[in-house]
Amino acid sequence: MTRAIAPHRIGQPSPLIFHLGAALATYGQALLAAPRADSPNFPWRPELAEAARRLGPDLDQLEVAREIAARLRQTMAGLEIWQCHPYRRALAEPPAVWQEGCTRLLDYGQAPEATDPEGPPVLVVPSLINRGYILDLVPGRSALRALAATGLRPLLLDWGTPGRAEAGFGLHDYGAERLVPALHHARALAGRDVGVVGYCMGGTLAVGLAALAPEGIAALATLGAPWDFASTRGVAGSLRAMIRAEGPARTERLLLGMGEAFGQVPVSLFQMLFAMVNPIQAAVKFQKLARLDPGGEAALLFVALEDWLADGVPMPAPAACDLLVRWQIENTPARGTWRFLGAPVDPARIRVPTLVFAGHSDSIAPPALAEPLAAAIPGARLMRPRTGHVGMVVSGTAGGSVLRPLARFLHAHRGRGRTPSRG
Repeated sequence: MTRAIAPHRIGQPSPLIFHLGAALATYGQALLAAPRADSPNFPWRPELAEAARRLGPDLDQLEVAREIAARLRQTMAGLEIWQCHPYRRALAEPPAVWQEGCTRLLDYGQAPEATDPEGPPVLVVPSLINRGYILDLVPGRSALRALAATGLRPLLLDWGTPGRAEAGFGLHDYGAERLVPALHHARALAGRDVGVVGYCMGGTLAVGLAALAPEGIAALATLGAPWDFASTRGVAGSLRAMIRAEGPARTERLLLGMGEAFGQVPVSLFQMLFAMVNPIQAAVKFQKLARLDPGGEAALLFVALEDWLADGVPMPAPAACDLLVRWQIENTPARGTWRFLGAPVDPARIRVPTLVFAGHSDSIAPPALAEPLAAAIPGARLMRPRTGHVGMVVSGTAGGSVLRPLARFLHAHRGRGRTPSRG
């Protein structure tokens, strides 16, 4: 009997045809290259070099083809398991204590796991590209609830899906009309200065906030925040170089044209860009799912992550231009020419205690992109957890390598102030 595909997973992961085509193309190239696998110049990954030497000079192409077919079957099996899995996100979000347009401030000090509803407040700023609930994914893998359990009061800035109020927003508008008011409300609500934690591009925005509108900020922490986009190493760097080859003017016209045609820059563009960073990643990870117990905890976490990845957010065209042209092509943050909240962002102006997390295996904000931020902020402390970008907040090791050090830092630099207001 054929299992039914969940309606929200039909055609996913997007762009599905790209993921399948990339797998076929990559494995086809591997088959063609097999006769040269014993060459000293063959581009084996370093960790595979010793195993490759043991293959010998007579690598059987038929055996390689059989292995490729087996892996493709596993990929399709994993896709079917995910598409038909019964999981649905059921975590109840905490109450919103502020809203402007589509953006809300969710108070995790009122979550069941919180131990001090009026503890040190922390404004948490996620990425604009993906939903903020990656920080509150499933029970036991929620960064926000883990922080609340230590006595902190996390306040998640849920950007929401851009609507009419956000039409035409650039990153400056998101900062001035959403981020700064949210900080002021959080400070007034809690009656004390607020720690600010930014994840992914939310971390870069948090740096701009701390540099240009620091009033009310007690401490700053960033998790996987990209800063210096100069590197062209790796697949992500090659993609960045390819975009640069198009030139800023042409890329900006393309993005603005998408905005005119669709109202926003569609999610599919960002999904394609992420897919191009590692074209074979989808095939490999769905093979992993096929090897898991479909009813087990690991499979459920996999499905929850894939659902989150598929649940993308469109972006107003001016904000997309800021992200892909000003940051990725022109590298304005590291060059000191990124204008935010009406002025260039200079991280050297940040005076609050700062902690920067740069994941050792992060492919979205690799060390070359994230670590320069720590060097640019006076007195900033750098931590290098051995995690990837998403693993920094949901992996089994995130608690010990990221969340507990983060909580200690925020408690150590808690803001002082008057008795908090209720609201």
